[in-house]
Amino acid sequence: MIFWGWGRQSKTAQIDGGRALVLNYTYVHLFWLLRVTWGLKYSLATATEAGWAVRPLTDSEVMELDAPRRVSIHWWWRWGLVIGLIGLAVSIALSGIAGS
Repeated sequence: MIFWGWGRQSKTAQIDGGRALVLNYTYVHLFWLLRVTWGLKYSLATATEAGWAVRPLTDSEVMELDAPRRVSIHWWWRWGLVIGLIGLAVSIALSGIAGS
């Protein structure tokens, strides 16, 4: 959508020749600029003869692989919509104070 939309995306980071770390997440955006992201789930993709085998990682495996450092979402893409709404609320409040 041009003005607003939602969906699921993923980011990957290569661990070695046969394994990759995958981060899946859900998002909602407004004008492509303001986005809020949630539902971060890490998976491990392993190359096999039949293709890629993907399995979800437990919290301890995520920390062991240092997943949040290897593949993450920028803070603006994670919280941009919330920051934009807070900025709008603050500007409305300040204009109400200044106008009275």
